[in-house]
Amino acid sequence: MARIQPILTPSELALVDQVAELTGSKRTDVIKSALAVYHWFVRQALTGSRVVARKPTGEEVAIETAELSILEGKGNRLSPEELGLLAKQLAAASTPVEAARIKERLTRGFYGI
Repeated sequence: MARIQPILTPSELALVDQVAELTGSKRTDVIKSALAVYHWFVRQALTGSRVVARKPTGEEVAIETAELSILEGKGNRLSPEELGLLAKQLAAASTPVEAARIKERLTRGFYGI
């Protein structure tokens, strides 16, 4: 597997160095942590969660990702009949793993993602 090296600006490199020095970790660990946070944010956006962002002024802004997901994913939205069928399957699920899989499909079908 090929390694992917992020291209960082000088100011981003300086920030990575500062965080690495403050936390006593390696630069690569700082970048991995930043990517993990980015992955979390994207995952929250895809599952229809609410994300609160803070502006540089300190003001908090709520981003309603469910609404954004609906706008981008109208082609994947399930009909009420399909959602009802999934709800029945969820109620009849015999294992927690199966229930989790159906619940995720139900959520994605409702929001159209």
